[in-house]
Amino acid sequence: MKALSLHYGEFGHRNLRTVVFLHGFMGSRHSLQAIAQPLAGICRCLTFDLPGHGNSLFGRSDSLRALQTMEDAAHLVLQNLDALGVSRFSLYGYSMGGRLAQNVALLAPDRIERIVLESASFGIADPEERRRRYLQDQDLLADVRTEKDLAAFLEGWYRLPLFRTLAGTSALQEILRTRRDNNVAELRQSLKILSVGSHPFFAERLAGLRFPLFYFCGERDEAYCGTARTIKEKIPGMNVTVFQNASHNIHAQFPEKILRALERILKAEQTAVPRGADKGAER
Repeated sequence: MKALSLHYGEFGHRNLRTVVFLHGFMGSRHSLQAIAQPLAGICRCLTFDLPGHGNSLFGRSDSLRALQTMEDAAHLVLQNLDALGVSRFSLYGYSMGGRLAQNVALLAPDRIERIVLESASFGIADPEERRRRYLQDQDLLADVRTEKDLAAFLEGWYRLPLFRTLAGTSALQEILRTRRDNNVAELRQSLKILSVGSHPFFAERLAGLRFPLFYFCGERDEAYCGTARTIKEKIPGMNVTVFQNASHNIHAQFPEKILRALERILKAEQTAVPRGADKGAER
């Protein structure tokens, strides 16, 4: 086997079709394990640590240190899949991982069976707004220097409206516990490459591709429900599912709902779930 530069977890037999899971900012390969592991009976599930997260650290890898752009990171995902002997696969990407999944698909559309995006942006269309967001993200962790600073940052981060339904839940306590393990210098480097301001707007390019595209959003996440409506106009065939009582991080709060939705998608024949199927709602 060729050398791997991204750390990963694996569930399910290698002869099964493959689903690749890409987590969000400050997460790790373990973040999506609650939905990946139960699918092991029908799929080979691979969960990767994104650059600067988990054990995929820039300080430990020449391949990671060489990354300059989101597209570089997408190429690295494909190289790691090559090393694992994966030719065709489905993608599940949450938030930052959803944007990376889009870039992977644009680089290798013939290898993609389907994409499922959870609460993911498609990028920023306006170049000036994109530049401002990139600069904003470079300052995001500027004042975080100690473990106490990181804990305070996390408390503030998860009070954002995006995460409004997490307050007071055991899911939030688990998120805060695991996120404290992050290396802040690694996160800063990750944001140089994977910021939403670091790549072009993907929707128009995705619209011309043929694989099924699914979008999951929480009904209490106004920003990303808005994203779903806007992108649905550009990609009419995108299948949208709105999860009731959820905000941005659906899989952490309602993993069983995500799992049911994924099982329906993965068990269906591809021809039976074309782009443009009726919008669904999970209760």
